[in-house]
Amino acid sequence: MSQTPTALALPPFFSRRDVQGSIFALLATAVWSGNFIVGRGLAEAVPPITLATLRWSIAFIAVLPLAFTSVKRDWPHVLQHKWYYIITALFGISTFNTLIYVAGHTVPAINLSLEAVTSPLFTIILARIFFGEAITLTRLLGIFVVVCGVLLLISKGNLELLYGLHFQAGDLIMLLAAFLFAVYNILVRKKPAGASTLTFLVVTFGLGELFLLPLAAWELGAGNVIHWSPTVIFAAAYIGIGASLFSFWCWGLAIERIGAIRASMIYYALPVFCGIEAVLLLGEPVLWVHYVGGALILSGVILATRERK
Repeated sequence: MSQTPTALALPPFFSRRDVQGSIFALLATAVWSGNFIVGRGLAEAVPPITLATLRWSIAFIAVLPLAFTSVKRDWPHVLQHKWYYIITALFGISTFNTLIYVAGHTVPAINLSLEAVTSPLFTIILARIFFGEAITLTRLLGIFVVVCGVLLLISKGNLELLYGLHFQAGDLIMLLAAFLFAVYNILVRKKPAGASTLTFLVVTFGLGELFLLPLAAWELGAGNVIHWSPTVIFAAAYIGIGASLFSFWCWGLAIERIGAIRASMIYYALPVFCGIEAVLLLGEPVLWVHYVGGALILSGVILATRERK
């Protein structure tokens, strides 16, 4: 007797939720690292609020055809939880990303890198407050190792450089952005059951874009202009489809599988991906500090995210 064929199953290792979640978080972080490079490159070509508006316009247009059926099915759920979607879009889409572009116009890149790594720390604190998650000694040790690696990378091995940092209003803006990303992580974890991931993305993208449109109109009306070029068009497509649609989809799946804290720990790998891209795209040399810093970051991430058995 012939047996009914079954669906192709993943190997046991890759079918585990923690492995899947870690892979999704790594994919999101890798693509987001390119967003930092692109965002810095467009600082003089596109005003910050307009850049954020352009980014989410592209993301919304890209996801809408894919999500139309699911949104139609889930619309009663969206209306029932409308305030959740409004708050999530306002913090995670409209404000968080825009503040990064605004801060990038006024502070050095080394400050931004130092301040970006505070987001997982905020996530741990918020998860402790709202979910009662324990801050274990192992997790703290992993965070310490990661922070050491990040500081080594951004100082290029000269830790005395950190003493010369001068903080200004833009630094506070970046810290606020890091805090809002932590808030977004907590909100994603508390996402009400009953709607698909595509519905979540298209609704939050659309609302986030709606909140940004008046500000972008004001920014352009104040005399700012977009200096269009093939590079600007390609970069806008990258941050709209890659760093928005793809990365936020992966990040949501990661939080569903491994939680906000463990996903945020993997976010610490961002400087490693940025360093690799700087070598490949900008031709920057590979120094000993990149190997040591990268090893510390990856080791700390593994230590901080592993589950206790």
